[in-house]
Amino acid sequence: MKNFMKFHPILLIALISFLGFSCGSDDDEPAVADTSIVVDVSEVNQKFEDLDNLTLAVLEESGLGARKTETSSPDFCASTEFTKDDATKTITIDFGDGCVSPNGVSRKGKVIIKYSGNLLIPGANIVTTFDGYEVNGYKVEGTRTLTNTGINIITSTITIAVKIENGKITWPDGGFVTISSDEVRQITLGNSGYEASITGTASGNSRDGKPFAAAITDALSLTQSCIESGVYTPSSGLIEFTYLGVKMTLDYGTGSCDKTATLTYPGGVKELTFD
Repeated sequence: MKNFMKFHPILLIALISFLGFSCGSDDDEPAVADTSIVVDVSEVNQKFEDLDNLTLAVLEESGLGARKTETSSPDFCASTEFTKDDATKTITIDFGDGCVSPNGVSRKGKVIIKYSGNLLIPGANIVTTFDGYEVNGYKVEGTRTLTNTGINIITSTITIAVKIENGKITWPDGGFVTISSDEVRQITLGNSGYEASITGTASGNSRDGKPFAAAITDALSLTQSCIESGVYTPSSGLIEFTYLGVKMTLDYGTGSCDKTATLTYPGGVKELTFD
């Protein structure tokens, strides 16, 4: 076993999850948006973003990820341990019974990574699963797979397919959101960091058990500098949601690195701020 005191940063972006919504209606009144689910699934997104940053940092340290100029270190607890088994191509990240990172993030349990090879090689894949893993009291379950589907050397672009199967985030109070998704990320590498363009679809159930579906209708944009500052919200792009036959649109704006978005729904518009 080996303690991680510091990891090299990575040049791959973690995945971003889709945000959902719910609405209520009866025979006499138009559907009304229940935007609480937008915030709830934003929590799901943040947990998977945090997970990807940690996972890819371990791959980088193990020589299985992309390289870039060091600017910061991933937010691991000093007591974090990992075991690498070359025979089974498995890395286990163990946070034990619980620890608090330098940035104040509480984690416990294990993250299990199975890899086919260096993620920079077309066709390589990384499959992440969990054993009692929690972050800030939120339990994370499911299978997350990253697959390199191509590299364009001329444009310095890597294409990564990201798939979540049986995703589930359980709140400290026992409520949970489920999600499955298929996404494609075009990641362009540059001297000042990466930029990512994301397309795809997602579906699942809200905390009240109602199904939602989402599709990115205008590619979401994320930048390395924004992610490293702790802002996981896209800088631009549109997601269209369908719930009980009603459509809504979440607009992330035109490029600002912030945590705000505009939700448009039948009968209204609402400005949202995500934690």
